[in-house]
Amino acid sequence: MKKFYRYLLMTVLALCLSIPAMAAEAASIALLPLINNVKGDELANQIFYKNAIATINAQQGYTIVDNDNVTAVIEANKNGNQVPSEAALKKIAKDAKVDLVIAVQLDELHDDPVFPSAERILKLTMRGKAVAYNALANKYYQHKIYSDKEIDETLTSRWDWVHEEWGYAVRHEMNAILQVKKIMIDAPKMSKL
Repeated sequence: MKKFYRYLLMTVLALCLSIPAMAAEAASIALLPLINNVKGDELANQIFYKNAIATINAQQGYTIVDNDNVTAVIEANKNGNQVPSEAALKKIAKDAKVDLVIAVQLDELHDDPVFPSAERILKLTMRGKAVAYNALANKYYQHKIYSDKEIDETLTSRWDWVHEEWGYAVRHEMNAILQVKKIMIDAPKMSKL
């Protein structure tokens, strides 16, 4: 009889421990292809996917959905060379059965020398837009991607500064869409003595 109660207790304990694991389901994400309006810059597409997927995968509770159904829904709701509207994002989320839809558009990405200048300075021109729709919270996100940073030209001779800044912008937008907070922001502020 003791063995029966022991097995019964172990079964109940196993069920109690597995229920929270079954209840926690990852939010599904449809990541739309980059709308790249910069002619001849295919590297921007690769950097977009690399940084967007890495940022999403770094967060717990999210999974990217990529199948034939999602691809067909995205193709049916294309908006030319512009990001989809809020209504189109809602339709994609509903038809593809995903919780979050993300779209990014890149319009300009280049650097130019600044004249007149005592030193050789480059100015970055980056313009674009990021939009998202969260079906769970019924929230629409829209943000302009913009940068006009300047840097000494000699510092950029060993790496692709323009595309590195694009990668930073993609990671920033993904974190903003996923509402990732930095530890320092959430940490309580120390009181002055």
